[in-house]
Order: sequence, then structure tokens, then C-alpha cells
Amino acid sequence: MPDVKRKRGRPATIDTHAAMQSLVELFRSKGYAAVSLDDLSDATGLSRPSLYRAFGNKLSMYIGAMDAFGDQVAETAVPALLAPGNLESALSNFYAAMLSIYYRDSEVAPGCLVFGTAPSSAEEAEIQARLEFGVTQLDQVMRDRIARAAPGRDNEAIEMSVDIAANTLIAFSARAKSGATKTSLERMGARSARAICALLDLS
Repeated sequence: MPDVKRKRGRPATIDTHAAMQSLVELFRSKGYAAVSLDDLSDATGLSRPSLYRAFGNKLSMYIGAMDAFGDQVAETAVPALLAPGNLESALSNFYAAMLSIYYRDSEVAPGCLVFGTAPSSAEEAEIQARLEFGVTQLDQVMRDRIARAAPGRDNEAIEMSVDIAANTLIAFSARAKSGATKTSLERMGARSARAICALLDLS
């Protein structure tokens, strides 16, 4: 009896954007090491083979999630920082935008994927490189905005201001995961913005 060739059906289309957003939420809630392949499959609704075809291995998925989270920051928070106006308002609006990313809603705060989970997984060279790149890029954006608002100020004052701004973000991530409310951290961001402007004699 001759073999009958069966026609293969068209493979199901994968919504890679939605799947990646699920990966972002999973990784920033549990970190890199604690996430299992079953967790990845459950979060995205995809089988392991489909996950591998779409995103590669677990490390590739995490790197992709870091990049997606960075894109969200670039699209949502950075424009607030770079907006025209005084530096205190720009920083306060930037912090508020970052907190809108950190919090799923008014009660649940998974925090920051980059500052919250990547440092604990930095033994992976690719994660370390991505973490360093992201931190350096964000520091430079803040440095340029602060320097533009305070022309003529010495480099030491500018760098101290960048340190305060960056450390505020790191504190947000830790405090959010420990139960701090979004409103309390918005107030903290506003105080940080005022402190930076006072340091630069802009208040």
C-alpha cells in the first residue's frame, strides 16, 4: 500500500510581544535562577519547543526580557526626564514614570527587572554585560539632563547629582519589593529631586 503524505497544518502564530511581556513579569517577580522551564511555559502558555523556537534558551529569554524592560523605560520614563522645563519637575516626573512601570497596580509591586533581579544573576557574563550597559546608558542620560540644567557647575557636583538620582532608583526597587506604597516612593522621588536641585543651587 503506497504511503500517504499528510499535509502539515500551518503552525500556530505566536504573539511574541505578549509572550515577552509575560516573561518580563515572571523574571522580575522571581529573578533568573528561581524560574524553571515549567514556569516559563506556564507564564507564556507556550510549550517548551515553541519557547525555544521563539526566544532561544532560558538565558536568551532573560536577556530579551531585560531588553524589553529597557525599551519600556526608554519609551515611558526617559521622555519625562528629557522634557522641557525645570530640572526638579523633570526628575519628579521621571521618578513617577519609573514607579508606574515598577507597580503592576496600586498594591502589587514586582519592582525593577534590571536593578531588582539582574545583580543577583551577574555571574552570567551576558547578564553582567547587559546590566552594565543599561546602568551606564541611564547614568549618561541623567548626566546630560542634569548638566544641561546646571551649565557651569563643576563636574564633582554633577557626578554627585547623578549618584543621588541613580541610587534613588535602586532604592525604589528594594523598597517596592519590601512593601512600600507607590505614593510613598513618589514622595521620596520628589525629595530626591529637590535635594539634587539644592546641591546644584537650582532651588
